[in-house]
Amino acid sequence: MRKELLTILVMSLILSGCGLGIKKSGIEIISYPSSKVFIDDKEVGMSPYKNNSLTPGDKKIKLIIDGAEWSKTVHLENGANTVVNREINQDTNKNGGYLLYLESTGDSKKAGLLITTKPDRAAVAIDGEIKGFSPLRIEDIGEGDKQITLSFPGYKTIDMFIRSISGYQLVVEADLATEVVVSDQASTSEIKTTETKVKIKTTETGWLRVRQEADGTSEEIAKVKPNEIYTLLEEKDDWEKIDLENGKSGWISSKYADKL
Repeated sequence: MRKELLTILVMSLILSGCGLGIKKSGIEIISYPSSKVFIDDKEVGMSPYKNNSLTPGDKKIKLIIDGAEWSKTVHLENGANTVVNREINQDTNKNGGYLLYLESTGDSKKAGLLITTKPDRAAVAIDGEIKGFSPLRIEDIGEGDKQITLSFPGYKTIDMFIRSISGYQLVVEADLATEVVVSDQASTSEIKTTETKVKIKTTETGWLRVRQEADGTSEEIAKVKPNEIYTLLEEKDDWEKIDLENGKSGWISSKYADKL
């Protein structure tokens, strides 16, 4: 099964230049396709969008493209950057993406991780090693660059490259989009069954009776000639039903016909 990837490289979610008394938050928004970006119902531009000078607190983020819309209220942490990565589609089952941000833990020796997903029980891998299933919290994943992979059968895989930082918990809220499986086979309506043909054998009379039913006493409805070929429709005991065309069909003795 083919897996599509949503990928972003987050080198650092900590904003620089945040000294004492200076409160600011950042947001980075990526969407596929590019969408109009609204913050607290005010249009601020098109994705990809980045702003590192927002006031910390709750913000309503809304993305709109061609009648499709996604919105969510997110909390922006002081001194930290929040990443929004979304696929926008009118079919909500095909929408997917994630919200990624840092929370201060006060423990300067640990870099934590908290992952929630829709649906639940998605497999969580760090640097290719399965660590468990969502919802999942790991107290310490170690500081540094990490690859986080979220996967669930029938859904697109989400792949993130991040940098974990001691003293913070990395929070991932992910929605996995359903995966569209394109079959290489024709649809049932396009599949044609193989037709079996029969060829009439030579008879003593130079012709063969075609009867209404599979019975030697049934009414004769037509005659067919040796070497003529017909489509076989049905078999019953020692009788074969053939297509006489023009919407007509009848039964002949199987001993006078060869299947091709």
